[in-house]
Amino acid sequence: MKQKYAYIVNILWSEEDQAYIAEAPELEGCITHGKTITAAAKNANDAITSWMRTAKRLKHPIPDPVLKKKPSGKFNVRVPKQLHQSLVVRAVQEGVSLNQIVVTLLAQGV
Repeated sequence: MKQKYAYIVNILWSEEDQAYIAEAPELEGCITHGKTITAAAKNANDAITSWMRTAKRLKHPIPDPVLKKKPSGKFNVRVPKQLHQSLVVRAVQEGVSLNQIVVTLLAQGV
């Protein structure tokens, strides 16, 4: 099913509810369910539509979808000094830059 909106929708099975739970985490409180994944996805579109209507009516801000934002490819991260040192040592051992070792390790973890 094609998503009507560009918001991220997480769909997970809930043993407790015996249903698929669909949540749009970018839109606080926007959650629904369905007996099937397809039903949960359709219901998520409906829930997002309702969420948007309500936010507009109440004049609440509507966040831009994360998926529509263009990342710069740069971000700063503060890490403990010991971790920084370990990364520098690993980069030297691998014969690459600190940036390259961090990118490689991040890619392996994602």
